[in-house]
Amino acid sequence: MHNLNQIRDAVASELENRGLDNRKFLREIRSGKRDDGPYMIGALAAARLAPKAE
Repeated sequence: MHNLNQIRDAVASELENRGLDNRKFLREIRSGKRDDGPYMIGALAAARLAPKAE
């Protein structure tokens, strides 16, 4: 599984790519303050299922 900081950054970056412009919210995702939110929970579940890159 990717490290947690990589997952946080990927979630925030994808939200930005999809047009989310709430800078505070994106900073909170990147800093770990939103780890219990649906975006991060979904990303963590997906990362667990994804094949491990060697």
